[in-house]
Amino acid sequence: MYTILQHIIDYLFPPTKEEVRIRSIPIDWLNMNCKKALQTEFPFIKAVFSYKDPLIKELIWQIKYKKNAHAIACGAYALYSELNKYKYTLTLIPIPISKERRKERGYNQCELIIDEILKLDRENIFIKDYNILTREKDIEKQTHKNRNERISNTKHIFKVNMKNDVNDLNQKIIIIDDVTTTGSTLKEARDELLRVGYTDVRALTIAH
Repeated sequence: MYTILQHIIDYLFPPTKEEVRIRSIPIDWLNMNCKKALQTEFPFIKAVFSYKDPLIKELIWQIKYKKNAHAIACGAYALYSELNKYKYTLTLIPIPISKERRKERGYNQCELIIDEILKLDRENIFIKDYNILTREKDIEKQTHKNRNERISNTKHIFKVNMKNDVNDLNQKIIIIDDVTTTGSTLKEARDELLRVGYTDVRALTIAH
């Protein structure tokens, strides 16, 4: 039934060749075949793949806007492969989305990615926390903004939620996002976490 439905959808809305490829690739294929990202502007941000790769660009689109389960699994595997190099406990937190964006989309794709990462984590090294960081205000989509506009747009948009002052400020935090461009959003999130006393905060994304 699913195959028939997919054929009907493809007939009505022809998929790109990259979308078709994503459907059939093993989850570890990207790691071996796609172009790696260059170093980001900030040393605390690590990106796995180059966003200039058409396949990676389609992967991000499928994750962010289509909630494509196989694309999410492929992206999660790539991130897990990087995280697994640390070999010590890490707290994974998603870049938060606003209430308005969640209502519009129905999900935070970074939470879905983390959930998939934890399925791969058989040694239970990683933990998740979706409540430490929240987004305080919605902002316009950054896609068509220049660098200065992006940086200005992301000021003071996050809030750290302290748990009655019993937060473990020594935990090692990795902020998970699907793609980074200027790094301004991730920097703002990290700065807010550092401001309240967290000491080890880094970020990992699928693409840059």
